[in-house]
Amino acid sequence: METITKLLIVSVMVVLLGTFLMYGVESNAPNSEIKSLEDALWWCVATVTTVGYGDIVPVTSLGRYVAIVYMGFGISMITILLSTITSNFYNKRIEGVERKKDKEELDFFRTAVMDKLSELEKKQNQCLDLFHQLYIKDQEKTDDKNI
Repeated sequence: METITKLLIVSVMVVLLGTFLMYGVESNAPNSEIKSLEDALWWCVATVTTVGYGDIVPVTSLGRYVAIVYMGFGISMITILLSTITSNFYNKRIEGVERKKDKEELDFFRTAVMDKLSELEKKQNQCLDLFHQLYIKDQEKTDDKNI
């Protein structure tokens, strides 16, 4: 989420820069509809968000070039914002799937290890029983020789 926050902060800064830039370029031009910072802010937000009402438009050549840059910036900003949101959702989904897969693998290996340990314990007990039987038989032979 910090990427989205950074993107929004940069976007606000660029919109404010565009507001001041457009005000400086258009406010003194004859027939300009941008006479105040509020007009410039309205124009910049409408342009960047790709709404483009058309109620306020630049009249100078430099103002139109600034408008072209801000139109491109608006499309780029929306594209980056949507791709970042989509990427975050996708990554969270993938993380959940991977976590589930890891848990299933861990459970499988835990079960396999426990089964092998049980088998080893049975074999160990069988070996101990066999050793005990051999020991008893050996003791019986030794006792028979001593009699």
